Amino acid sequence: MQISSILDIVDGSLLNSPSISFIYSIKTNANKVKEGDLFIARDLNDINIAITNGAFAIILDTNSAILDNEIAWIKVKDIDTCIIKLIRYKLSILNLEAYFCDKITYQLLKIYSSHFSKSIKLIPTKLENLFKNIDEIEQNDIIISLNEEILGKIYPHNKDFSKITKKLEIENLIEHSLFETSFSFNNQYFSKIKIPSLYLAQFLRIHIFLGGNIDFSKLKMFNNLKPLFIDRNLNLIEFGRSDRFIISQDTQSLFANEILYMKIKYKYAKTIFITTNYSEYLKEDEQILIKELDELKPILNKIKFNAIYLMGFNYNQVQEYLLKSEKSLTLF
Repeated sequence: MQISSILDIVDGSLLNSPSISFIYSIKTNANKVKEGDLFIARDLNDINIAITNGAFAIILDTNSAILDNEIAWIKVKDIDTCIIKLIRYKLSILNLEAYFCDKITYQLLKIYSSHFSKSIKLIPTKLENLFKNIDEIEQNDIIISLNEEILGKIYPHNKDFSKITKKLEIENLIEHSLFETSFSFNNQYFSKIKIPSLYLAQFLRIHIFLGGNIDFSKLKMFNNLKPLFIDRNLNLIEFGRSDRFIISQDTQSLFANEILYMKIKYKYAKTIFITTNYSEYLKEDEQILIKELDELKPILNKIKFNAIYLMGFNYNQVQEYLLKSEKSLTLF
């Protein structure tokens, strides 16, 4: 790409008269810069690293000494706006199908995106990370983002994923547990699918979107409202082999619905809510506060419960903590 074209795209000012006139690729991580790259500098301390690695151009939004007059130094008003303009330009020449979606849909698509005839590219939350694979986005690809506002800026012609079908008519719904359902949909019977009813709509939209090309066994990779069953000694055991379990969640935007789901669907048993920060969705006396995961087992040893809903930690963190605790006990 020509330096003159970059200046037009980002509405930037050239601060010197460089000997080079083009760049090959764009990077936001100085350590990943290769010879011929344009480096977008959020931190002025990274510029020297980028130059050492072979940067042909530097974009910055603040004053800095020109350390190498051979390469191009471009000043812009705002780095975030600059990144959006560059990505929008790169995508504008492609005919893409673009959607924004909620967190659960995004996580399910991470599991199933490789099972589709078309290439699906999930836009990372941090836009600068998109430069890592933007060159892999090709004509007629599908791009999907969690952020409607950002997607609108980089690719205005987008749609709401939740509206790919007007109405989801689910019949014969049987909730075997908080985590397993059977139901009929579009003349197909789904038997004991390991997905909570709370997230059936997202699952079925993806089922429709992928043309029914769904491997149900891959739902084991879906960690929302996924239980870790434990025995009386708080050791992990197989799915469904105990009446005690832990559900963990570290995404704040999901707390409200999952707490309500637990209260309604599991009201006949004793659920304890434990959190790293007091939740506005619970009364103060309904929740136990902890700072670190190491505090969990001592607390569980003192209380009676069927379910623990743990906020502030994800499934993998809690599973690793429980396994580590088991190994420590076997040493004595």
